[in-house]
Amino acid sequence: MKKFSAFVLFLFPFFAFSFCDLSFQGAAFAESYLDDSIKNFGVSADNMYLTSLSVLNELNYEILEMQSASGYILFRTGAKDYIMTVSATTPVTSAIKIMPANSIYSTGSTVQKTIFEALELNKLNILKKQG
Repeated sequence: MKKFSAFVLFLFPFFAFSFCDLSFQGAAFAESYLDDSIKNFGVSADNMYLTSLSVLNELNYEILEMQSASGYILFRTGAKDYIMTVSATTPVTSAIKIMPANSIYSTGSTVQKTIFEALELNKLNILKKQG
């Protein structure tokens, strides 16, 4: 019995270290996913909200629900639902965050990148109309 206890005590630090290492990797993935999911724009929140609706429609994503007062849009791409929130950081700048509706971050951020690229292209049209 003493040999078994000594063996367990000998192996415990290795198992504990590998478990901690996995949790740090998960935290790093979540942090990079969050970085890819948020973007700031030099356009007012109202204009970005309307532009976001236009971009989602242009990309043929199914819009399930929208709320202009709180600035969120619930949409579906294939079998996965996402929530896009548009918030004002200043009167002339806004931030957009796109996250999975079920809070499962297992897939990549290609949806976010596609939407942000389309918003960047449309942002130039908004700025031309304002200026």
